[in-house]
Amino acid sequence: MQINKKNMIESQLKPEGISCQKTLDCIQKVNREDFVPKEFQKLSYAEYDIPLQNNFRMLRPLIVAKILQLLKVTPNDEILEIGTGSGYLTCCLSIMGKAVDTIDNDNLILEEAKKSHNKYNIYNVNYAHKDIFSSWAPEKKYDIIVVTGAAEERISKLEQALNKNGKMFIVIGNHPVMNAHIIEKVSENKLVCDQSFETAIDHLINNNKKNVLNF
Repeated sequence: MQINKKNMIESQLKPEGISCQKTLDCIQKVNREDFVPKEFQKLSYAEYDIPLQNNFRMLRPLIVAKILQLLKVTPNDEILEIGTGSGYLTCCLSIMGKAVDTIDNDNLILEEAKKSHNKYNIYNVNYAHKDIFSSWAPEKKYDIIVVTGAAEERISKLEQALNKNGKMFIVIGNHPVMNAHIIEKVSENKLVCDQSFETAIDHLINNNKKNVLNF
């Protein structure tokens, strides 16, 4: 698998503009196969939508690398992850940042991620079984927020949870037109939203609950 990981970095990530050494070092440290269902182990490093339980899919390697590179995570960053999924990105964020609060509305997904994280002696991840589109709201401010599923529009309660100079990654839109954005809080009262790249990922569960989408 180490050969497959090296090939992924050299043949898939670097040619697509992944040049941040911190990002590449982190990806080198984490084995994707530790987070992939057994029947898909051979596809761990392929640009392939690997199915997880309950109809979820892992983010492809290039999208994960782009997220890490765009957000420029530092060792002092407090991070909120919306959608734990396989736990692979969570693991990368925990290595690069100070602490990660990860939430998912599927408790089985959370439990599987915890099992995978045990292999890495992770101590700075807090897990919560929550629904982003319920009355739940972040209880503190974050330097980095990562939304791993797409939304139809911006989510203001997450934007309000950004520290000054904090950044959020989110994919907005519907198939086939979906775009990744970086939203940065440049001052107490100003957010800048920059479109980064086109992509296509699964929507967050309960994405259509618009009545509770903005707080």
